Amino acid sequence: MPEMDTMMGPLAGLGFGGLAGAAVGYTAKKLTKLMALLLGIVFIVIQALAYNGFVQVDWVGLQTSAEHAVYGEEGRGLAEQAWRMLTANLPWGGGFVAGFALGFKLG
Repeated sequence: MPEMDTMMGPLAGLGFGGLAGAAVGYTAKKLTKLMALLLGIVFIVIQALAYNGFVQVDWVGLQTSAEHAVYGEEGRGLAEQAWRMLTANLPWGGGFVAGFALGFKLG
């Protein structure tokens, strides 16, 4: 009779942290792709409106606002802040990190 570990596959060794990390990583990659698509569409629409004279865009002001939103008051990046929040006080952080990497790769 085969052992239980060999029957469950490689994800069984990751435990709950690995499964949670895989779910978060997979979702993060899908959301990243969606956000990139939406950002591109918004940029094209704004450029088309500016080109046709309907709006005038203050690109320097927009860049300054975006930098403040991404880096915040402490100077840490948005991704770094999110990562610290997700991995804070996790006893199974190693499994979470491995699962996140796997989920992000598969997403």
